[in-house]
Formats: sequence, structure tokens, C-alpha cells
Amino acid sequence: MCQFPSASSALPSRVQAYVETIVHTCADDGQGLVSLVVFGSAAIGGWAEIISDVDLILVVPDGATEFDTDHIRAEVERIEMLHGLRSGSAHGQRSLERFVDKVTANVRSFFICSRGDLLSGNIGRILGLRPSQALFVDRVVLANIVSSGITVWGEELLPLIPVAPIRRCDVFKAFFGLSSQALLILAIYPLIPGGTRYAMGTLKRSIHNCFFCYELRRAPLEEEVRFFHRRMGSNRELMELLALRRRYRRSFLFVVLCLPTLVRLHLRTFIDNRFPRQAHRGRLPG
Repeated sequence: MCQFPSASSALPSRVQAYVETIVHTCADDGQGLVSLVVFGSAAIGGWAEIISDVDLILVVPDGATEFDTDHIRAEVERIEMLHGLRSGSAHGQRSLERFVDKVTANVRSFFICSRGDLLSGNIGRILGLRPSQALFVDRVVLANIVSSGITVWGEELLPLIPVAPIRRCDVFKAFFGLSSQALLILAIYPLIPGGTRYAMGTLKRSIHNCFFCYELRRAPLEEEVRFFHRRMGSNRELMELLALRRRYRRSFLFVVLCLPTLVRLHLRTFIDNRFPRQAHRGRLPG
């Protein structure tokens, strides 16, 4: 029986049951996995059972083969479905929806990398991106993972990951990627039933990214929204995002207003902060 550190007891009970099932299925007495990291809302609070994913990094030994990682990937996808965290196979989706999932990074909630990949601090290697894709990923992404992550099983590697300072160009990179997503969602909204959900995810990532540039930490979405209300004044779109997470409905107006909100968030972040900013290694206490 695998023993879990006390950190896992802070997870929502449904998430804890999910990650325990993964370890009991995939760890293989310590040979299949080096460690299992939970990050994002499930780790720091604010996880919404109806709409939130459980973000994971599964770390395998450096000698793991492609067959090993494919086996673990298949097992985790099966366990996601077993615990009601995956709606079904992508084979049931239309090609346009699969394309949007890929563009908006909704296609995966977990990533598998080797111990060496994780300790390299190379976001492309960690997330399994092509070099052309990794070029457009801002440094906030890795800093966010490292600072919010909890190692729920295995070797504690998070404090050992090199985290590069966040630059102004990282704010621009994030805005470029997220605004492009918002424009795409707006353009094809009539063709995709989940258009509002995609826009919600894009705005949520923008809030997380900008808040991190100010505070160098992750917080529950509600706390981040309150922060920007104090910083920028009341914003209808941010409040609507929280309302839609509690009770989802389609809203074309929400999608339309996402882009100016993204502009405002990233512009204020770009102006207000002094760069470069060095993120903390490992999760902040408390």
C-alpha cells in the first residue's frame, strides 16, 4: 500500500480519491512513477467540481520507454473516466472541436515527463511540446506550476526545478496567445456548442497569469478576481466568469467582452510591475 504525504489530505476528497487510484494503479511499487504532482486549482483551492480539471504531472524514470508512457497515459485516461473527470473519448467530437481543444490547450489535463525533463526546467520537455510550440509559451506557465504544485506521492522534485525570471515579453507572449484564442472562439462561436466554456477557460488563464506577475503565487480564482477589482475597479466580465462557473449557460456577450478584458488585464500587468520578477521555487507556505 502506497503511503501519501499529509499534503494530499488538503485536496478535495474527490481529487484525493482520483490521485490515490492513479498511484495504486501506475506506481508499480515505485518502478512506474517517480512522483505525482497536483497543481492548479485542485492544489491551491477554488476547484469547482462541475467545471474544473485536475491538473497533474506524472514523473516517470529517465529510462522509461514510449511503451511505458503510453501505458500510463491510457491508464490515467481510464481512471479519469472512472472518476467522472473525463466526459468521454475525443472520437465523439467533431473535427472543429478537436482543433479548438488543441489550440486552447484543453486537450490534456495531465502531462507525463521523465525526471530529467522535469529537472531541466524546459517547459517544452515537461509538457511534451514541439520546439515551435514551446517558443510561444511564456515563463509564467512553469513558475505557476512550480509554486502551486503539491507532490502527493514519491520524490519531492519541485524545489529543484530551475525557474527563470519573468520578463515583460512574457506578459506579451501570454496576451498574444490568449487574445488569439479569444478571437478564434468569437469567430467560430456559432459552430461550437461549448464556445462559452472555451472563452471562460481563456479568461481564467489570463487572470491566473496576470495575478501571478503581481503576487508571484497562485490563489483561488475568487481571490484573484477580488484582487483585480481592487486594482482596476469593478469589472462585469470577471464577475460573470464567476457566475458562469457556478451556473453555466451559453453567453455570446460574455465571449464578445472577453477580448477587451484580456487587453485591460495584460496592459495593467505590463505597466504596473517591475521586471524581471523572480518566482519562488516550491509552494509558498500557508
